[in-house]
Amino acid sequence: MKAYYLTFTVAVCLFSCQLDKNPLTSLSPSSFWNTEQDLRMALNNIYQQTFIGGFRTDLQSIDVYGSNPNLVSSGTYTPPNTDDIWTTCYKQIRVTNSFLENYQKAGISDDLKRRYAGEARFFRAYFYMYLLRRFGDVPYVDKTLDLNSPELFEPRAKRNDVLNRMLEDIQFAVDNIPSKSALSSDVGRITKGAALTLQARVGLYFGTLYKFHNLGDYRNLLSLAKTASKAVIDSGEYSLYGDYRNLFLQAGNDSPESIMTLRHTPDAGPSTNRSRQMVFDFTFCPTRHLADAFLCRDGLPINKSPLFKGYLPLGAEFEGRDPRMAQTLWRPYDPDYQVQPQPFVPSFAANTTTGYMFKKYAADISPSYCHDMLMRYAEVLLIYAEAAFELEGAISDEDLDVSINALRRRFAGDEDCLPGLTNAFVGDNGLDMREEIRRERRVELAGECFRYDDLIRWKTAEDELPQDILGTMLDGDVYPNVQKPLTPDGFIILQNASTRTFNKDRDYLFPLPLLELSLNENLVQNPNWE
Repeated sequence: MKAYYLTFTVAVCLFSCQLDKNPLTSLSPSSFWNTEQDLRMALNNIYQQTFIGGFRTDLQSIDVYGSNPNLVSSGTYTPPNTDDIWTTCYKQIRVTNSFLENYQKAGISDDLKRRYAGEARFFRAYFYMYLLRRFGDVPYVDKTLDLNSPELFEPRAKRNDVLNRMLEDIQFAVDNIPSKSALSSDVGRITKGAALTLQARVGLYFGTLYKFHNLGDYRNLLSLAKTASKAVIDSGEYSLYGDYRNLFLQAGNDSPESIMTLRHTPDAGPSTNRSRQMVFDFTFCPTRHLADAFLCRDGLPINKSPLFKGYLPLGAEFEGRDPRMAQTLWRPYDPDYQVQPQPFVPSFAANTTTGYMFKKYAADISPSYCHDMLMRYAEVLLIYAEAAFELEGAISDEDLDVSINALRRRFAGDEDCLPGLTNAFVGDNGLDMREEIRRERRVELAGECFRYDDLIRWKTAEDELPQDILGTMLDGDVYPNVQKPLTPDGFIILQNASTRTFNKDRDYLFPLPLLELSLNENLVQNPNWE
């Protein structure tokens, strides 16, 4: 009876996932899969399922805090009955498998068939990437299943085996999907640049994961990350958008920096509620840890630079800092604020729990049709720099110039523009090149759902997460009636380190959903989550 229940439940789930919001609901295979439009429609739903985990993923780090402690960040997460990422990814993998079993029926050219097959294989690899990062070994399914499929009861495939299958899918996508310029009239669909970026992202993530966790050969993966990111750079298809502020607002939609987005348009919908949640709903507030990461304009961290002005009076810490700081975080008294009367300062009653607010994405209040940036050119430059360094334990000034220094040159002419990063600068100032490359990634991609995964792959989560979560230094002249627990030197304590843990023998992987374990006795829970 248990076996029958397992087979029936999983198969029905997989079958229904193919049909959800899918044009095949009322069409038989004999009347579908005939035209290019059929192939496009079969893949269209996947595009709205690509923001896995949502924009609040960074709450799992110490760079961002909401209205309450985050269970993952705190080390208090427990195995759930179901897992949204597991469910969403396998639903969409089902759609891609169904597509790949049927697309050859279309009466179109082989080139067009391969293009859309490339899209499907891109997405299959994209969703497996999230599963591998979260769970390690996972069941690998590359065909549609029915009630009698033995794969319903198979154990998890080894991470490296799944990774190799993913890389095959991505290479097929790279080889068969046209470039951005060739698809200029088809904005929004996956391009060769997106496939190369996924290849670079996968290579960097698993290359560094294997390196720092001693999981196996990492050099080929890092070489792939470096080669793929350089191919994007050399393609000339993308460039940095000069207006960093508007890059994350509707004005920046489909900028030259955009590689892959979750699109929000009045015609296709839906609008995004990210801005409202950042400005009004206390769900996503920067912490002191993130604010302190921004360099001073002399290129030195605040603990080394004579330019650092301290934290008080309110807003002093923004003086002479990396221009991205005031473009990423709301600077007190900033005139560029469209919600409250001027002069504006963050309100503990209305806007923030930490004393800081994000400026990134936060201005277009409801309804906002700003696309969610899933891949952008800046990430490609950062991948190239990190992969180059991690391959050899060193990076040339030439490679720094085409990657990190390109990001800094975006602000050329700004009085706070940073100097270029060079080996001589690092050596002369007692800095660590690896840490500076990682810092650049942290501040450039702040609030874009990378930080927690970075801590996992670098194996630094065990050191970073179990510490006090701190907000701004409270300015009693500005907030005379605000009562908050404070450190001896006056910083807001949001969560004490005594309530935070990270089990290095458990927490680098998430637990498998309990329902999946009950349905398939051949699945084994991740270590120490029993």
